[in-house]
Amino acid sequence: METRLLLWIHQFASPALDEAFRVSHQLGTLWFCMALVMVAIVWLLARGRKDAALLLLGLGLSTLFLQHGLKLMVGRPRPELWPRLLAAHEAAFPSGHALAAATFYPALAWLLSEGRPGRRWALLTFAALVASFVGIGRLYLGVHWPTDVLAGWLLGATQTTFGLRWLERRPRSHGQTGPGRE
Repeated sequence: METRLLLWIHQFASPALDEAFRVSHQLGTLWFCMALVMVAIVWLLARGRKDAALLLLGLGLSTLFLQHGLKLMVGRPRPELWPRLLAAHEAAFPSGHALAAATFYPALAWLLSEGRPGRRWALLTFAALVASFVGIGRLYLGVHWPTDVLAGWLLGATQTTFGLRWLERRPRSHGQTGPGRE
């Protein structure tokens, strides 16, 4: 079934989609996500949000360990259904790009929307669309099986949900605003 789904997606291949999904690839790379997280950590620290900066650091480390640890443990080969547009080297399960996108984009959207509840759903929707774009791109590019992407999305969403719940339950600190602190 996974092979049929990938072949169905591949039938829509075009130069324009090739370029679009090369962009999706970049949005989920380790280096791009690390750069986003580092900028966000500096921004949060400048705002006195050490707890939120710690959350992002923890999510960054857990994403790295989950991704590499599960790839080593499972060792699932990548699909070989058509010539790839991009090189892929590690094992397939889980999709690290989907994991990173489902972790960082929603977390960043949540943190950017603190104190602006009217913007929260718009930012979270945008983050979900970016994470979806990254994951679908992994399928279009033929570098992951659908269950690799699904696992990445689920792992990322789960750890971000737990992380944000931890942040919401933190005791109120002087000068801090955030979920439950407005």
